[in-house]
Amino acid sequence: MTWLLFILGAMVAGFVQGLTGFAFALIAMSFWVWVLSPQIAAPLVVFASVWSHIISLSNEQKHPHLNKTLILPYLIAGLTGVPLGTYLLDIIQPETFKLILGLFLALWCPLMFFNPQFPRLQQSGKFADGVVGFIGGILGGLGGFCGSLPSAWVMLKNLSKQEQRYILRHFNFGIQVFTLVAYLLKGTLEIQLLPYMAILLISVSFPVILGAKLFYKISERQFKHTVLSLLFASGCFLIFSTLF
Repeated sequence: MTWLLFILGAMVAGFVQGLTGFAFALIAMSFWVWVLSPQIAAPLVVFASVWSHIISLSNEQKHPHLNKTLILPYLIAGLTGVPLGTYLLDIIQPETFKLILGLFLALWCPLMFFNPQFPRLQQSGKFADGVVGFIGGILGGLGGFCGSLPSAWVMLKNLSKQEQRYILRHFNFGIQVFTLVAYLLKGTLEIQLLPYMAILLISVSFPVILGAKLFYKISERQFKHTVLSLLFASGCFLIFSTLF
Protein backbone atom coordinates (compact mmCIF):
# COMPACT_ATOMS: atom_id res chain seq x y z
CA MET A 1 0.00 0.00 0.00
CA THR A 2 2.89 2.37 0.76
CA TRP A 3 4.41 1.97 -2.68
CA LEU A 4 1.02 2.10 -4.40
CA LEU A 5 0.15 5.45 -2.83
CA PHE A 6 3.65 6.74 -3.48
CA ILE A 7 3.58 5.88 -7.20
CA LEU A 8 -0.02 7.02 -7.69
CA GLY A 9 0.72 10.36 -6.03
CA ALA A 10 3.80 10.85 -8.20
CA MET A 11 1.88 10.12 -11.41
CA VAL A 12 -1.04 12.43 -10.62
CA ALA A 13 1.26 15.22 -9.42
CA GLY A 14 3.47 14.86 -12.50
CA PHE A 15 0.48 15.20 -14.83
CA VAL A 16 -0.77 18.29 -12.98
CA GLN A 17 2.64 19.94 -13.01
CA GLY A 18 3.02 19.27 -16.73
CA LEU A 19 -0.37 20.91 -17.30
CA THR A 20 -0.13 23.92 -14.97
CA GLY A 21 3.59 24.45 -14.32
CA PHE A 22 3.26 24.02 -10.57
CA ALA A 23 1.42 22.11 -7.81
CA PHE A 24 3.57 18.96 -7.69
CA ALA A 25 4.11 19.36 -3.93
CA LEU A 26 0.46 20.10 -3.16
CA ILE A 27 -0.80 17.10 -5.11
CA ALA A 28 1.92 14.61 -4.19
CA MET A 29 1.75 15.44 -0.49
CA SER A 30 -1.99 14.73 -0.45
CA PHE A 31 -1.05 11.11 -1.18
CA TRP A 32 2.35 10.83 0.50
CA VAL A 33 1.40 12.34 3.85
CA TRP A 34 -0.35 9.08 4.74
CA VAL A 35 2.73 6.90 4.19
CA LEU A 36 5.83 9.12 4.49
CA SER A 37 7.17 11.43 7.19
CA PRO A 38 7.61 15.13 6.27
CA GLN A 39 11.39 14.79 6.58
CA ILE A 40 11.37 12.12 3.85
CA ALA A 41 8.58 13.56 1.71
CA ALA A 42 9.95 17.13 1.50
CA PRO A 43 13.22 16.35 -0.35
CA LEU A 44 11.46 13.81 -2.56
CA VAL A 45 8.88 16.41 -3.58
CA VAL A 46 11.62 18.84 -4.57
CA PHE A 47 13.60 16.17 -6.43
CA ALA A 48 10.57 14.95 -8.41
CA SER A 49 9.42 18.47 -9.17
CA VAL A 50 12.83 19.39 -10.60
CA TRP A 51 12.78 16.28 -12.78
CA SER A 52 9.23 17.10 -13.94
CA HIS A 53 10.29 20.60 -14.94
CA ILE A 54 13.26 19.29 -16.91
CA ILE A 55 10.97 17.02 -18.91
CA SER A 56 8.19 19.56 -19.47
CA LEU A 57 10.59 22.38 -20.39
CA SER A 58 12.05 20.17 -23.11
CA ASN A 59 8.52 19.81 -24.55
CA GLU A 60 7.56 23.47 -24.25
CA GLN A 61 6.54 25.40 -27.33
CA LYS A 62 8.25 28.72 -28.02
CA HIS A 63 6.39 31.94 -27.23
CA PRO A 64 8.38 34.95 -28.56
CA HIS A 65 6.34 37.45 -26.51
CA LEU A 66 7.40 35.79 -23.25
CA ASN A 67 10.81 36.80 -21.94
CA LYS A 68 12.95 36.71 -18.82
CA THR A 69 11.80 40.11 -17.57
CA LEU A 70 8.55 38.44 -16.50
CA ILE A 71 10.27 36.00 -14.19
CA LEU A 72 13.37 37.79 -12.87
CA PRO A 73 11.68 39.75 -10.00
CA TYR A 74 10.08 36.56 -8.69
CA LEU A 75 13.16 34.42 -9.11
CA ILE A 76 15.79 36.75 -7.66
CA ALA A 77 13.72 37.48 -4.54
CA GLY A 78 12.64 33.85 -4.27
CA LEU A 79 16.22 32.56 -4.19
CA THR A 80 16.92 34.76 -1.17
CA GLY A 81 13.95 33.24 0.64
CA VAL A 82 14.95 29.58 0.18
CA PRO A 83 17.65 29.48 2.91
CA LEU A 84 15.17 30.89 5.42
CA GLY A 85 12.66 28.22 4.43
CA THR A 86 15.17 25.37 4.80
CA TYR A 87 16.10 26.73 8.22
CA LEU A 88 12.46 26.94 9.30
CA LEU A 89 11.91 23.34 8.15
CA ASP A 90 13.77 22.14 11.25
CA ILE A 91 12.03 24.38 13.77
CA ILE A 92 8.52 25.19 12.57
CA GLN A 93 5.53 23.18 13.71
CA PRO A 94 4.44 21.35 10.53
CA GLU A 95 0.80 21.23 11.60
CA THR A 96 0.67 24.99 12.03
CA PHE A 97 2.26 25.54 8.64
CA LYS A 98 -0.16 23.21 6.86
CA LEU A 99 -3.19 24.76 8.58
CA ILE A 100 -2.24 28.34 7.61
CA LEU A 101 -1.52 27.39 4.00
CA GLY A 102 -4.68 25.30 3.78
CA LEU A 103 -6.90 28.09 5.14
CA PHE A 104 -5.41 30.55 2.68
CA LEU A 105 -6.08 28.30 -0.31
CA ALA A 106 -9.57 27.27 0.83
CA LEU A 107 -10.65 30.91 1.25
CA TRP A 108 -8.87 32.44 -1.75
CA CYS A 109 -9.90 29.97 -4.48
CA PRO A 110 -13.72 30.42 -4.21
CA LEU A 111 -13.19 34.19 -4.26
CA MET A 112 -11.12 34.02 -7.47
CA PHE A 113 -13.70 31.79 -9.14
CA PHE A 114 -15.96 34.86 -9.53
CA ASN A 115 -13.13 36.77 -11.25
CA PRO A 116 -12.95 39.84 -8.99
CA GLN A 117 -11.12 42.85 -10.38
CA PHE A 118 -8.50 44.66 -8.30
CA PRO A 119 -7.02 47.32 -10.60
CA ARG A 120 -4.35 48.48 -8.16
CA LEU A 121 -3.07 44.96 -7.62
CA GLN A 122 -3.24 44.15 -11.31
CA GLN A 123 -1.13 47.22 -12.07
CA SER A 124 1.39 46.56 -9.29
CA GLY A 125 5.01 46.54 -10.35
CA LYS A 126 8.17 44.52 -9.96
CA PHE A 127 8.54 45.19 -6.23
CA ALA A 128 5.24 43.49 -5.42
CA ASP A 129 6.23 40.59 -7.69
CA GLY A 130 9.49 40.33 -5.77
CA VAL A 131 7.73 40.20 -2.38
CA VAL A 132 5.53 37.36 -3.63
CA GLY A 133 8.61 35.61 -4.99
CA PHE A 134 10.42 35.95 -1.64
CA ILE A 135 7.55 34.35 0.27
CA GLY A 136 7.34 31.67 -2.41
CA GLY A 137 11.03 30.93 -1.85
CA ILE A 138 10.43 30.48 1.87
CA LEU A 139 7.56 28.08 1.14
CA GLY A 140 9.81 26.24 -1.29
CA GLY A 141 12.47 25.73 1.35
CA LEU A 142 9.80 24.46 3.73
CA GLY A 143 8.98 21.56 1.43
CA GLY A 144 8.48 22.43 -2.23
CA PHE A 145 5.36 24.62 -1.87
CA CYS A 146 6.95 27.52 -3.76
CA GLY A 147 4.20 27.70 -6.41
CA SER A 148 1.20 28.10 -4.11
CA LEU A 149 1.39 31.85 -3.46
CA PRO A 150 2.82 32.93 -6.86
CA SER A 151 0.06 30.97 -8.63
CA ALA A 152 -2.52 32.91 -6.64
CA TRP A 153 -0.76 36.17 -7.40
CA VAL A 154 -0.40 35.79 -11.19
CA MET A 155 -4.05 34.81 -11.42
CA LEU A 156 -5.00 37.85 -9.35
CA LYS A 157 -3.07 40.02 -11.82
CA ASN A 158 -5.24 38.54 -14.59
CA LEU A 159 -2.33 37.37 -16.72
CA SER A 160 -2.90 35.08 -19.70
CA LYS A 161 -2.54 31.32 -19.21
CA GLN A 162 0.71 31.37 -21.21
CA GLU A 163 2.16 34.10 -18.97
CA GLN A 164 0.98 32.36 -15.80
CA ARG A 165 2.46 29.03 -16.80
CA TYR A 166 5.71 30.63 -17.99
CA ILE A 167 6.22 32.44 -14.69
CA LEU A 168 5.22 29.50 -12.51
CA ARG A 169 7.23 26.91 -14.42
CA HIS A 170 10.50 28.88 -14.53
CA PHE A 171 10.11 30.23 -10.99
CA ASN A 172 9.40 26.81 -9.52
CA PHE A 173 12.25 25.23 -11.47
CA GLY A 174 14.80 27.80 -10.30
CA ILE A 175 13.64 27.75 -6.68
CA GLN A 176 13.50 23.98 -6.46
CA VAL A 177 16.92 23.46 -8.02
CA PHE A 178 18.33 25.84 -5.41
CA THR A 179 16.34 24.09 -2.67
CA LEU A 180 17.65 20.72 -3.82
CA VAL A 181 21.22 22.00 -3.59
CA ALA A 182 20.49 23.40 -0.11
CA TYR A 183 19.10 20.03 1.00
CA LEU A 184 22.21 18.33 -0.39
CA LEU A 185 24.55 20.65 1.50
CA LYS A 186 22.56 20.18 4.70
CA GLY A 187 22.66 16.40 4.36
CA THR A 188 18.88 16.14 4.01
CA LEU A 189 19.24 13.90 0.95
CA GLU A 190 20.13 10.63 2.65
CA ILE A 191 20.94 7.28 1.06
CA GLN A 192 17.60 5.84 2.19
CA LEU A 193 15.89 8.10 -0.39
CA LEU A 194 17.61 6.52 -3.40
CA PRO A 195 14.97 3.77 -4.02
CA TYR A 196 12.22 6.40 -3.91
CA MET A 197 14.14 8.63 -6.33
CA ALA A 198 14.66 5.78 -8.79
CA ILE A 199 10.92 5.05 -8.84
CA LEU A 200 10.12 8.75 -9.24
CA LEU A 201 12.28 9.01 -12.37
CA ILE A 202 10.15 6.30 -13.97
CA SER A 203 6.66 7.06 -12.66
CA VAL A 204 6.68 10.84 -13.20
CA SER A 205 8.06 11.13 -16.74
CA PHE A 206 5.16 10.02 -18.95
CA PRO A 207 2.38 11.83 -16.98
CA VAL A 208 4.37 15.08 -17.22
CA ILE A 209 4.53 14.81 -21.01
CA LEU A 210 0.78 14.14 -21.19
CA GLY A 211 0.02 17.17 -19.03
CA ALA A 212 2.31 19.41 -21.09
CA LYS A 213 0.58 18.39 -24.33
CA LEU A 214 -2.90 18.89 -22.87
CA PHE A 215 -2.05 22.49 -21.87
CA TYR A 216 -2.20 23.61 -25.52
CA LYS A 217 -5.66 22.07 -26.00
CA ILE A 218 -7.54 23.80 -23.19
CA SER A 219 -8.99 27.32 -23.05
CA GLU A 220 -8.11 30.17 -20.70
CA ARG A 221 -11.31 29.50 -18.72
CA GLN A 222 -10.59 25.76 -18.43
CA PHE A 223 -7.03 26.48 -17.34
CA LYS A 224 -8.17 28.91 -14.65
CA HIS A 225 -10.84 26.57 -13.30
CA THR A 226 -8.41 23.65 -13.29
CA VAL A 227 -5.85 25.59 -11.27
CA LEU A 228 -8.45 26.91 -8.83
CA SER A 229 -9.97 23.46 -8.33
CA LEU A 230 -6.58 21.92 -7.64
CA LEU A 231 -5.59 24.62 -5.20
CA PHE A 232 -8.92 24.51 -3.38
CA ALA A 233 -8.80 20.72 -3.07
CA SER A 234 -5.23 20.92 -1.80
CA GLY A 235 -6.20 23.55 0.76
CA CYS A 236 -9.08 21.45 2.05
CA PHE A 237 -6.79 18.45 2.27
CA LEU A 238 -4.19 20.37 4.29
CA ILE A 239 -6.86 21.55 6.73
CA PHE A 240 -8.37 18.08 7.04
CA SER A 241 -5.03 16.35 7.57
CA THR A 242 -4.11 18.90 10.25
CA LEU A 243 -7.36 18.79 12.23
CA PHE A 244 -8.09 15.07 11.89
